[in-house]
Amino acid sequence: MPPVRVFALAALLCAAAGSARAAVLREATGLVQVRSAGSDSWRPAGKLPRPLGEGDGLRTGFNAKARVELAAGSILTAEGNAHASIEVDGPGHTNIHALFGTVRLIASAAGGRAVSIRTPTCVVRARDVRVLVRVTVAGGGSATVEVVEGVAGVEDNRGASLMLREGQRVEVDLAGVHEPTAAPTPVQARKTDFMASMRRELGFELGRDADFAAVSRETRRSERELGRVLTDADGRRVRVEEYVVRPSASRLALVVMNGREDGLSYYSWDGTFDRALPRDLEAVFAGLTGSASATPWTVTDFTATRAHGPDSLAERGSGGHQVDVNGNADPLDDVAGGGTAFRTVFDRFGLYANGVLKRGFTGVNLQTYADAAASTVNDPLTGAALGAALPVVVINTTFPDASSARSVRRESYGDGVTITRETLALEFGGGVGPRAGFGAPDRTVEDRTTFGGRTIRIVMPSNAPAATRQVP
Repeated sequence: MPPVRVFALAALLCAAAGSARAAVLREATGLVQVRSAGSDSWRPAGKLPRPLGEGDGLRTGFNAKARVELAAGSILTAEGNAHASIEVDGPGHTNIHALFGTVRLIASAAGGRAVSIRTPTCVVRARDVRVLVRVTVAGGGSATVEVVEGVAGVEDNRGASLMLREGQRVEVDLAGVHEPTAAPTPVQARKTDFMASMRRELGFELGRDADFAAVSRETRRSERELGRVLTDADGRRVRVEEYVVRPSASRLALVVMNGREDGLSYYSWDGTFDRALPRDLEAVFAGLTGSASATPWTVTDFTATRAHGPDSLAERGSGGHQVDVNGNADPLDDVAGGGTAFRTVFDRFGLYANGVLKRGFTGVNLQTYADAAASTVNDPLTGAALGAALPVVVINTTFPDASSARSVRRESYGDGVTITRETLALEFGGGVGPRAGFGAPDRTVEDRTTFGGRTIRIVMPSNAPAATRQVP
């Protein structure tokens, strides 16, 4: 065979091998699991080294660690309780999709090599010959980026970007990138990581303790909270995992993750309360949807995020305070049955589709959302001026089937965007339950959010549905 043909064949074989193997898992300490692209099953890492292809997922357990070799000598280290996946954007360009936890990346921008980390709220890229960057993704998708060595570029979902230099860190959330600050010392970082891991594990155990205490009357609910393979409304199996995280005494985060054949979707709710929460969180979750009397604790701020791949829909509220909705001047928010009915009302609220504000409102000590002023040219949470006025929106809620527990909420915007939320209360063995199943405490709920031609589908067990209904 002529030398030119041999060289061309070798090049093609190398290209094929590169496309099949996006990375290699070199080291695994503790519980390290891998999910193949297109599968919803997590399996132990097994014999090393292990090739990882495009779309493969990687996650680590408590106090575990995984070391992954990427293209052109770049190294990714996933620390305990981390969840990430591998993506290949193009020849020579590997992208790490960090969904939760802390990852460290050693990379270079030299020689045409390109490795980046994408989180729900930002993208981090190497901008120097050698860069060591540390990224931590928390509940709600907010990210903390720290540069240990070199220079990195950070770009948020709104298009704003900055250069982060050695010794600097920056917080990125739905509001965008914040001002850079000095990064903590290595000793401070290790202490912070350890405390965060312990709080997460403790929060998960506390969530399970509450289930065990109620197991005699809510057996099905407690099983779902531990994480199981459930059946959705279409009869398909979904791996559902739920985590309860307590970052501080007065803060609570709930994360629900779904594994399907078409990838990972998740819902997270992160709420801050006006005082320390009790050890048993059952009453706290029950009070999120309302109670006959004011609860001892009030949600003052929250962020709720639904996400699947590149799409995310986030809701943020602040200025929360409890109101007797049956005693205010608005009959449309009354709760059936009469008497007092306390719910948390928020003075400021914003809905963001892929980081872009779609609607919001503001008010002062609102007693009913009918008195809120719709946001038009300013962000309701930050007050920042918008590039253009928000489009008019019309919201309609319907119940298409009188016999089934199914509701459809459609938000039609003047710019042509439509956001549809479909809620279905599921039977224990799968399928949609009867209409009376809405609001039942032991019902699993499937939430389908559609915009931009794609749907975020999340099966939510136990406490999760209560956390989704904060603002009408």
